[in-house]
Amino acid sequence: MSDAKTFLVALATILVVSAGVAAAPTGAAAQSDTAPPLDPAHCQDGTYVEEPASYAGLVVDCILLVTIRNHFMSNPANSEIDWDSPWKGTDISNGRVRSLDLNNNQLTGTIPTELALLTGLEWLGLPRNQFTGSIPAELENLTNLRVLGLDGNQLTGQIPLQLTNLTNLQWLALDDNQISGIIPSELGDLTQLGHLSLGGNQLSGPIPSQLGELSLNELWVQGNQLSGEIPTTLRVAQSFRFCGNPLTGALPVHLRPVAQYFSGNVDDVSSCYEGAFRDDDGSPHEASIEQIVEWGITQGCADERFCPSRTVTRAQMAAFLYRATTHLYGAPDPADEVQLSDVGANAWYRTYAQWAIANTVMRAPGGDFNPQAAVTRSDMAEMFVAAFDHLSASPEAQDLFSDVAGLPDAAIRAMEGVYDAEVITGCSTAPLRYCPTEEVTRAQMASFLTRAVLLGQA
Repeated sequence: MSDAKTFLVALATILVVSAGVAAAPTGAAAQSDTAPPLDPAHCQDGTYVEEPASYAGLVVDCILLVTIRNHFMSNPANSEIDWDSPWKGTDISNGRVRSLDLNNNQLTGTIPTELALLTGLEWLGLPRNQFTGSIPAELENLTNLRVLGLDGNQLTGQIPLQLTNLTNLQWLALDDNQISGIIPSELGDLTQLGHLSLGGNQLSGPIPSQLGELSLNELWVQGNQLSGEIPTTLRVAQSFRFCGNPLTGALPVHLRPVAQYFSGNVDDVSSCYEGAFRDDDGSPHEASIEQIVEWGITQGCADERFCPSRTVTRAQMAAFLYRATTHLYGAPDPADEVQLSDVGANAWYRTYAQWAIANTVMRAPGGDFNPQAAVTRSDMAEMFVAAFDHLSASPEAQDLFSDVAGLPDAAIRAMEGVYDAEVITGCSTAPLRYCPTEEVTRAQMASFLTRAVLLGQA
């Protein structure tokens, strides 16, 4: 018997003997196979278990949950957590705890080894906390485990070889920690594994060719320090993420359709990039571009490109503003049909143009929308102030710019409004200039939209 298992057996014996097995409360009904989530506050004496003689395993699990809670509570940083309410995602069936999900609770400290005594566990989720230390090797005792999620913590050390004994594992998520060392080739023995995420760590060495023994749906190894070539043996059906590693060689042909965040030189994987588009890397507006993609405001110009240096057209602007305001305020009410002489019935932007004109976000003198006309910085200011309820200049923000003389007062106030809200900066200082006739690029528009939407969400 391994040292880890010897320790666990001894610990389990101590816990059961010290806690005892309490009798069921008078008049209690038989324990259901689908009881509600366990509440550790009711497990002090095993009294939650209504027939302890029949469900001795559940009595032990109940005692263990209290022990695990006490482990967490011994750390003062966890003192504000409400342990009197049922534990999120704790379920039982057939007289044992089958799942324990404590995700996103800001738990600190180490992962308690007592978890390994919950031998009925099939699901263990501890992601998005602040756990430190290494992954307990004792988890190898959870031989029924199908899902193990430890992602989004601050775990260090190496991937324990003992995890490769979890032969029923289907989902293993260790991404976004500080795990170092190599990817164990023995992970290839986990023949049930369909999801393996190791991205955002400090792993080094090659991607083991033994992973080719698995029929993976998803393999995420991005953002490490892996080296060498991507093994041609790998088989991934849905999602393969690998950018952010000093890898060499070509991307295997059969992985190209499922390689996320990659459209670089397929014969040189070191040229890959992360993000939705392949033509915005290094741009100061890249984060904003990715943000408006997440919000559903843009889908790019074509073929995984955003075309950041192109000028924004009025058609594009109408679409951007329609989607941005929908994200903020919800879908708009249907508007009356507006006659636009240069917007065809099948134009992709027809709905957006109709909305913009009907809601006076944009103007169409004489019924001409001019869909391909460029949007200037002055145009953008007026459209933003009309579209977003929260953008307007304060009374103090007047007579700011030295280059707007002769422009309509409404346009000047709109420019002062977006500047006052810090949606846009001037094009130069001393004296402060706005450059109202300068055309706006798609990359610049991404930053303007991101700032405007974030202000609306504040």
